[in-house]
Parts: sequence; C-alpha cells; structure tokens
Amino acid sequence: MTTNRTPELCTRRLTRLALLVATLAITAIAVVTYATPSHSPSTGPSALFAPATLPAAPLASPDAVSPSAATASALSLGITASPRSICAFNLDTCAAAVGTARVTLTASAGSSGVVAWPSVQVAFVIETTAYDGVYDPTAYDPGEDPCGGPADGQKIICEESNGVPFFVANAQTIANSIQAANPHSQVSFALVDYFATLTNWDDGDGAEYHVDIPQFVPAAYFGADVQSTFQATVLGGGYTYGDSDLSDNNFHSSSITALYGTIIGSGLDWSNNTHHVIVWMGSTAPRDPNYLENACISPEDQFYSYEGCMTSGCEPAYTFQAGTSPNCEGWVKSQDGNATHSIAGLAHSAKQCTASIGGVCTIDTIDLWTTPTDPLSQGWPSGGNGHSGGGPGGTVVQQNVAHVLLAGCDLAAATGGTWSGPAWFTCPDGQAGSLQYVPHGKYNQPTTSNPTLFNAFKQIGFGPVLETQVAAGSGRPIFQFVPFGSIVLAPSLEATAACVRNGVTLSTCQTQPSVLAKDGVSYLGWNWSRNASSNVMYVGDYWTASFNVIATGPPYTVVPVDACTTTDCKAAGSGAVLGLYTSATYVPYTNLSVVTQSFPLTEVNVLVTPPATAPPTVPPPPPPVPPQFPIPAPSPLPVIQQIGIGNNVGVANVSLQATAAGFLGAGFMRVGVKNRPIAMKIAAKSGVQTSKFDAGRSKGDSGIGRFE
Repeated sequence: MTTNRTPELCTRRLTRLALLVATLAITAIAVVTYATPSHSPSTGPSALFAPATLPAAPLASPDAVSPSAATASALSLGITASPRSICAFNLDTCAAAVGTARVTLTASAGSSGVVAWPSVQVAFVIETTAYDGVYDPTAYDPGEDPCGGPADGQKIICEESNGVPFFVANAQTIANSIQAANPHSQVSFALVDYFATLTNWDDGDGAEYHVDIPQFVPAAYFGADVQSTFQATVLGGGYTYGDSDLSDNNFHSSSITALYGTIIGSGLDWSNNTHHVIVWMGSTAPRDPNYLENACISPEDQFYSYEGCMTSGCEPAYTFQAGTSPNCEGWVKSQDGNATHSIAGLAHSAKQCTASIGGVCTIDTIDLWTTPTDPLSQGWPSGGNGHSGGGPGGTVVQQNVAHVLLAGCDLAAATGGTWSGPAWFTCPDGQAGSLQYVPHGKYNQPTTSNPTLFNAFKQIGFGPVLETQVAAGSGRPIFQFVPFGSIVLAPSLEATAACVRNGVTLSTCQTQPSVLAKDGVSYLGWNWSRNASSNVMYVGDYWTASFNVIATGPPYTVVPVDACTTTDCKAAGSGAVLGLYTSATYVPYTNLSVVTQSFPLTEVNVLVTPPATAPPTVPPPPPPVPPQFPIPAPSPLPVIQQIGIGNNVGVANVSLQATAAGFLGAGFMRVGVKNRPIAMKIAAKSGVQTSKFDAGRSKGDSGIGRFE
C-alpha cells in the first residue's frame, strides 16, 4: 500500500465497504443497459443475443470449456455409385446397357462439437490516465492528491495502479495465455491507446485515439511489438507518460471515442473471417449522462468551478480515417434516439462487427483497482476540497466510483463480454470482481507483477457462442473427389450439391464444383459455403454432392471409382493419385492442425462391349442315310463344248469328254469293267451300214468327215 495508508485503515476496509451497498444499488437503478426486452441483466452476458436456433443443450462460455472436455467429432463421410455396372467407353451396348455411373458424396457433422470460435482478433484498448500507472512525478502539477509531493521524482500519487506497466512488461505472456486458454481458436492481437478529453478538466495534451499495432499479429509477436511501438513511442521507452499529472483528466476520459474508432477499424485491419473482440482496460467513466463524475471533490487540479463540478455528459464528434463519430455518442444507450448511436449499439450494427463470424463485436472490460475505483482511497482529498460528500468514503465519492464500475459492467453485459474489477465489487448481472490492489512502486521502476490482473486477461471471454462448431475451411476446398484408374469425370457431369442446416438449405452453399487439374488428372472441389466467413460446419450440418463418371477402358472387372486411402481402399487396389485422393480437409477444433480425412471406397463393374461380327450362316443339311447296298455314283454328264466353223482348235484343246460324247452319238459304247473289255453289238437294220454323215454326202464324195 502507499505510504499514506495506515494499517488500521487497511484492516477496516471490508467493514467500511458495506456502507457502499445502498448507494451503489440506488445508482444502478438509473443505469439503462443495452438489452432486449426478453432478457434482464441478471441473465448474464452469455444469455444475451442468443439466436433462435441454438441447440437444446445449454452452451457455456469458451473459457468454461476445458481442453480435455472439449472434443470434436470428425465428419462422417460416405460415397456411393449407381448403377454398379457400366459399359466401357461411355457406350450402352454391353449387358449393363448404360455407360455412366452417378457418384454421390455425403458428409455430416457429428452430434457434438467444441464451443469455440475458429479465429479471433483481439484489439486491446489501453487507457493512459495518471492513475492507470503512467503518472510522471517530474511534471508540473501534482494536484490535490495527498500522496503527491514536490516534483522531485520520488513520490507517487495514492493508489496508483500498476496496470499499464504490468501490461507492457508482460504483453507476451498475456497473449500467450489467451491463446493457450483458447486452444481451438487462432488468436491475433492489435493495440490502441488513449486518454485525452481536451476539455477544462484537461490541460490539452495527449491522444484521444492512437493506434500502436494496426495489423493483428499472432501471439508470438505481440510482446515485442508492444515494446517497439507503445512503450518506445508513447511511454518514451519506460513506463511513464511524459507530463502526465493531475492537471490532466483523471475521472473521465475519451473512452467513447477510442472504442468507436476501434470498432469501425480506423487504422486497424479487422478481417471478416474472424470473430472480433475488444479488451478495454482503464479506470475512468465515459462522457455519458448516466456516468457523470463530480470533479470538485477529486484530486483533479484543472476543474473550473464556474462551469460546475460535473463532467460533461457529451462525447464530441471525432473525425477518424474511416469516418466521423456522431456528436454525443452514447455508451450503452443512444442519446439522440438513433439506436445505433452508442458504443453498445455500434458493436451490433457496424459492418466490421456484423460481417465478423460472430455477427457482433464482443467487448471485455477491466476496471483497474486504483483511486477512481476505490471509495476509501486516500487519493480522495480529505474534506472534498470544501465540497460536501468528498473525502474517503464520502457519498459523492461513492457515486463517482459507482459510475466508473457500472459503466464497465454495463458495456460488457450489453456486448456479451466479461468484466473484471476490484474484488469488493459485483456487477448487477452477478459478475464478481477478482482484482486485488498491487502497489505501483517507484515511478521509473514500477512493480510489473500483478497475479490477479494476469488472470483477468487470461480469462477474457470471446462472447456467447452461437453454435457448436465441428469443422472449418482451411484455405483449400473442404471436399474433393479424385477418380481412380480408368474412371474419369463424364463429359456430361450434371453436377449438383446441397448444404442443409436445421432442415434449411444454406443460401451460400457451393452447388457447382470447381473443376481442378494436376498433371493431366481432372478432379472436383467444393466448399461448404461460397462465403469464407461462413465456411464452417456446425453440429447437425449435412452436405451432399452428385455427378457422373465413365470408364475409359480396362480392366473389365470390378474397379475402384475413387482414389482413397482407407484400409478398404488399399485392399481394393486404390490409393492416392499424384498425392491427391477423395477427401475432406478441415480444422476439427480438437487442435489447431488441418486434418485431411479420406472418403471410403466405392466400386463399379466395368463391362466390355462385344466387337462387331458377320451375320450367322445357316448350317448345312445332314448327309443322306447310305443305302443298304452300295450304288456306284454315276459320272456327271459333261458339258458339251460346241466348236463353231471357222474356229481353229488345236488337238490339245479338244476335250476328251466331248470326244466321248461324239462316240456315244455314233451308236458305239464300250464299257470296261475290271480291265476286261466287253464288246456289245447293237442290233441294226440290214444292208450296208452307214452313218448319219453318209446320208448327207454326194455320190463320189471321198468321205471326209466319215468315221471309220
């Protein structure tokens, strides 16, 4: 504790805090939270903004799920081919009478998933007022803080938190712990700082909105980036903010402007395919009518009594790189009737939030234990600077503290975030504080250890989980079909696909596959959704796709249709083709590694088409039954060749058969049987025997042509 706090005061703290309960309860009534009529703050942040299609089982916040209990089932994959027999070469002339087979792939998410966001971007918004831990005792004015002293650099203000020094020194450990506490999410980090109001309660220096780390970086790089940007430039290489004293605002700040710029992403590279989370750390109240601060009873040394003691309830408009904020932007409730004109409303309406995976920006708040959040701190000037209700435990002091703490509670509840604050305080929704006070230490050698603050960072929430998630895309198609062997994609693919969630077809489903190619192999690829931020399968989701394949040749037998790598696939002779196979590739949430899961085997019987042949011939008649006694077959009658007159025919050209026929015509026939000549004389008329030739010759003719 500080040198001005006595042991007696410390021992009486818990007893005296009971006096605050009535005041805080009355103050809480005046606070309007950003909640739908069907929910009250007591339902807790995880119950707000729940969709109508939540699973029946209750959902816990991400940090309530231990890694050992959070198990994700793999996708259930299936494949069929119909008909089971096809003709080769896309013909229909074989027994199967069809040349194409219809392949159908299916994938269904399991019955249980991991309660986690796939990818999360966390933007830290760090307040840098004097009590946040950056007080410069060498500056001009120590104000009315009883612990402050002359500008000798030796004394510090009462109950100055070591929040900022702790964050700077432990940024790497904080990022690592958040990533380790959310093993199923890829977490990256950015950083913004602020504090100035540039009003009569501010001496006019400092930043209202300043981006230190604009690009979200993985946990491994965050610590070094914090030191090379925020510490090196804003804190001058150390832990103090130059010229930060009590002439600067200390009980209200430009928190609305800082959060507005962070939400709309001014200078930040929010990505749509991530969930957006903002972690605010500070100790002041926003400039909003519901959280006014009385500066007259504070250590503030820059207030003007003629303007009244209360701080402004209007946050002036601010021009960012990405646009201008409305004048008098609210905290959790609009001041001008436009529902979006508040930080809570903006977290639900800004395109940087609605386009994120969660559809909302979640804001976690951490109220540091310091004088503005401790009504008994000796930092409250005794006697209230002549104003009633001041001093440690004063009624006005209690209202000031309540406004700071309730602002943090309300914003976290309105956006589904978590709240951390002093251990003595509990939010209206039941979130209890856990922070213990840790003395700041020397201004240039502060204490950089704060165990309860470390746990607060480690346990930040990512907001209510809308669904239990099973598998997400990994930068390549989730589903692939790779044909095997002679099976190829059909010229007429006729591809279809459907994605079903809760019985309703997903509007962004990729219904037509991407036709991919590698070294001459053509294959298909699909994602669950054409929208990268929606390319995630949840419990109960079902996907199916169908298309045609053909066989381009042998073997003419049962063959694998798909290239696959299961045991059955290998037994059937299938396997990867050029390293590709029919598979589902996704992040399963049981770890951060990409998994490639093979589809099972399906087969078809490839039949060959018979070759073309000549028409069949009629078989010859059977031979006749042989007779009982053999009968010699007669010699075939010769064809007589007529020799016309005037034709010169050589002797060698005269047919012997024709000559024989001439002899028969003359009335002579000699038959030889067993080489024994038999003479047969045929009866004729009496007288001189002449031939037919003799009848035609003239008397005295020499007989030419006569056969002797």
